[in-house]
Parts: sequence; C-alpha cells; structure tokens
Amino acid sequence: MLHLLQLGLSGKIKESVIDIKYDIDWHSVYALALRQGITAILLDAISKLPNEARPSKPMLLQWIGQATMMERMYAKHMEKIASLAEFYRQYDIKMLLLKGYGCSLCYTKPEHRPTGDIDVFLFGRQDEADVLVEKQLDIKVHREYHKHSTFNYGGVEVENHAKFIDDVSHKSNIRFESILMAVLDKEECLKSPIDNVLIPSPTFNALFLLRHTGEHFASNEITLRQVLDVGTFFQRYHSKIDWALVFKVYKEERMLRFFNAIATICAEYLGIDATCFASDDKQYSYQSDITIADRILSDIFEKKDVLPMSTAGIDTIGKKLKYAIDKSCRWWHNRWKYKLVYNEKLVESFWWLARNRIR
Repeated sequence: MLHLLQLGLSGKIKESVIDIKYDIDWHSVYALALRQGITAILLDAISKLPNEARPSKPMLLQWIGQATMMERMYAKHMEKIASLAEFYRQYDIKMLLLKGYGCSLCYTKPEHRPTGDIDVFLFGRQDEADVLVEKQLDIKVHREYHKHSTFNYGGVEVENHAKFIDDVSHKSNIRFESILMAVLDKEECLKSPIDNVLIPSPTFNALFLLRHTGEHFASNEITLRQVLDVGTFFQRYHSKIDWALVFKVYKEERMLRFFNAIATICAEYLGIDATCFASDDKQYSYQSDITIADRILSDIFEKKDVLPMSTAGIDTIGKKLKYAIDKSCRWWHNRWKYKLVYNEKLVESFWWLARNRIR
C-alpha cells in the first residue's frame, strides 16, 4: 500500500521495492484505499504499473468509476466555494478557507484529494454572515456547536468558524488558539485561484494543519490522506515558513515529537524529500523517529469505533453520560497520543474533557 502510494504521488519508487509483487489482493487494497481517502492517488500508481501487475478489468473499471466520481465532486466543491465567496463579496466579507480545497492545491492532481466540508473563517463577521445566509438565501443555519455554525449550501456542508481549534475540549487549546490568531493578524494570507477566497499563510498552516491533524489523531484516528495533507503542504511551502516561530511553538506546546513522526512517515515511507521538513539554512529540521512513526502508522491502519466529536445533538443527560464514559475509556487507551499532541498533564486533560462532555 505505502509503496503504491509513493508511486502515485511522485511517479517514482525506491529501487528496493520496484519489484511490486503481481499477486496483490486488489479488492483488499481498494477497500483500504477507500477508508484512507487515497483511492484516486493509487489509481495514478496503477497507471504506472505493467499491464500484468494491474487489477482485473472489472476491478479497474470500479476503481476508475470511483476516481471519476471524486473528480466530479471536486468540481462541484469548487463551484460551491466560488458561489459562496461571491455571495460574501457582495457584503464585503472576505472568506478564509481552511484545510480542504487549500490543501488540495498542494497535490500533483488536486482533484484526486477527496472533498469534505467547506471550512471558512470570516475575520470576525461570522454572526453577521450567518444572518445574511438565513435572510438572503433562506438557508437554515445551525448554531449548536461553540466552535462553528453549520449550514447546507447546495448539498455541501459549510462550517463557519468562530475558532480554529476546540478550546472547550482541551485547556491547552486556549493558548494555541491565541497563537493562531496572533499569526493570522501578523502574516498576510495567500490568494487562491478563486475570487475572494484566501488561504492561510504558510506559517499559520504549519501550526494549524499539524495541530488539527494531532487533534483527530489523539481523539480517535487519522487517515493517510490527513498525513498527506501535512506532507504535501510542507513539500510546497517549506521555504516560506517562519521556522523559528514554528519550532518555538512546537517545542513550547510539546508537539515536536509528533511533527518528527509525521515528517518521518512522509520522508521514509511516502517518498517526500526530507529537506521539505527543514528550514533552507538547516537550522531547524525534523529528527527521524521511526519508533513513533511506525506506531502511528499501525494506529492508522487499525479499525476503530467512531464517536461524535462533541455532545452537540445528544439530547438527554443519560446519553451524555454514556458518551462521556465511552470517550473517557477511549481517552485512557489513547493517552500515549495525547502526550504527543497536548501540553497538558494527563489528569488535568482528563478532568477538563470530562467536565465539558456532560455539560
């Protein structure tokens, strides 16, 4: 799987693994690729294999159909982003796009990154924009979650963020949120190919993307697609990052080993150049950590139960209590992950989580 992914990303593969065995269980690979969000990228790899090494024709047609559907969904996604940005522009509201489409621009084929929600930040005009969406577009806006409101825009879920990360679930996120806000104020955002759509600065995303990925990792799981979002971002923007600030935050927030592990996965297993995870002068650079990288990879490939991110939508105290118990049990199992992501004592982290889950 990782060898094929490396081939799909770069078109190259290490000589030591170029003799990919022809007896691949393509049905299992396809199922795993779907779960990991890398189906279309693996199809790019398959196109580079000799005919005798490729899946059967029926399997290949199914694969092509899935990739074609992803490409059409990506086109629709771009259309909705452009339309929403144009709506906001009429009211002089700038739209900052988080993750998603912005991440896709770092891929060789952006349309081969799966689409999801449209995550936006409107520079303090979230509430005003939500009222406009309801009054001018007649779209219901849901405001139950403290971090962002949500609404359905032409079949695509939009998350209108008041905050970048969840500072209710983790005390250390209060400090990290203030860091992100400070970087946003200081660093100029990047223009995207879509009018009135901005993308965060490279320094902001070096902090935000790793933290966001870490939050998903610590709470339950991440996929190879999320690792690729981080890896391809550093591949494209490493020369434009304020590495002194980023490493200072990584160290102070106890995230440096997580960064090292993700960078190790990208460099050792996915074929991304190791220099992408270092400053141009080599003063700041990742340190290879195969032990944690392999443990994270094992966790990525492990099947897990999915629980909601918050109590939003859970309507009784009994259900909230069960949710808190399930989350707490998973927290105990995942405590090694928390140590890689959060600058919190485990007991402090547990009580902060437990207190907010039953509210």
